Amino acid sequence: MKNYYKISEFAALCGISRDTLLHYDHTGVLKPAFVAPSGYRYYTLSQFTTVDLIAVLKASGTPLSEIRGYLQNADVPAGIRLLEGKVQDLRARRAEIDRMIQSLEQTLEDMREGEQCVCGRLQLVQQRERYLIATPTGYRRPPSERQFARTMQAHFAACEQCGLGVGFQAGEIIPRQQALEGHFLEAYYFSPLPGPVEHPDLWICPAGSWAVYYHRGGYDELPAAYALFLAALARQGLRLAGDVYEQDVINYLSVNDPARYVLRLSAPVEK
Repeated sequence: MKNYYKISEFAALCGISRDTLLHYDHTGVLKPAFVAPSGYRYYTLSQFTTVDLIAVLKASGTPLSEIRGYLQNADVPAGIRLLEGKVQDLRARRAEIDRMIQSLEQTLEDMREGEQCVCGRLQLVQQRERYLIATPTGYRRPPSERQFARTMQAHFAACEQCGLGVGFQAGEIIPRQQALEGHFLEAYYFSPLPGPVEHPDLWICPAGSWAVYYHRGGYDELPAAYALFLAALARQGLRLAGDVYEQDVINYLSVNDPARYVLRLSAPVEK
């Protein structure tokens, strides 16, 4: 095994560029093991782990000046403080990435559902118990833009408290009696959870027979969509056994024309 490596050889060994090693040298982050009278820089295999540590610290957002300071005055307590801080930073970043993945996966699942569904036809499904974060709106009349934004902000804050990625849309819940009376003002905004959580806004959707109805059209057609849903239930001799849940599966995120939006209405039902 070689004892010393020229800069290009060592760069290739570490999987970085020669220019990066030159930059580390010029900034004092990592000096060569020695420089020959000819000017050639030489590195040792023991410096490989130092390069690896520098790469990890850089990837975690540590400035080169901080890395240089640590490497020039390395000791165990300082190393523990530095690495503990970086581990905490990376865990926070991992949690944020997990939430983003969750949001994107949920949106992707909705888009696929909207692409495959049949609009205008009532379906009956057996649904397992599901969990939601459901934030009360407090609306007594259709909300202003400011009221809507404030309520959605509160809903997304509740989602984040539960470690739930903030989705790109939230559904709405219409209470059963309100729907039967033809009043379709949303009482809650909801987002699905992977499982139960300790939170005052936890909402449990009961297991059992559920009716699902897809409607193609914009948000201004929601009252008509609810009416069609209830009429389809009546034709099949069914009635609402609980609240009505509405969620977009195709919306502005995937199409520009509101007439092509797909809305999903669902509710527990009984004969």
